[in-house]
Amino acid sequence: RGMSDAAAASEHGQQDSFLDMPGHLLRRCHQIGVAVFLEECRAVDLTPLQFGLLAALAQFGAMDQASLGRVAALDRTTIVVVLGKLAQRELVTRTPSRKDRRSKIVAITDTGRDLLARALPLARQAQERMVEPLSPSERAQLTTLLAKMADGNNRLSRAPHSLPQS
Repeated sequence: RGMSDAAAASEHGQQDSFLDMPGHLLRRCHQIGVAVFLEECRAVDLTPLQFGLLAALAQFGAMDQASLGRVAALDRTTIVVVLGKLAQRELVTRTPSRKDRRSKIVAITDTGRDLLARALPLARQAQERMVEPLSPSERAQLTTLLAKMADGNNRLSRAPHSLPQS
């Protein structure tokens, strides 16, 4: 019972099982991460994507939707849907840009800042729960390796990450 899926697959003669492929393991960890985040952040009713957009706006300030999508590494369709839900809750505002009327400038509201302040400790607790099986040095190594993998493959993303221009 204490055997890992990959070890069990090897025991059953399955070499190079999909169970120990990085993509499969990343998908499983993503599912776990979302479930833990939703559980921890139930009191503030935020999804990981909503939290990420609020945190990005709080950290970098108001910006156009396209730039916000690049910061959060979200595609155009997803950003519009998530921002729509945040705007309905009056957590963000979207106003036409003075430079380009087709572009929307997104800003976090005071209500959004208050909710984010309540959400931050919950999100941190979710992160801690996700990495709980790892030692402190393994946690640091995991974060370093995930960042290296994400940065090294950024160009392959449907929504590449980039920081806003100053």
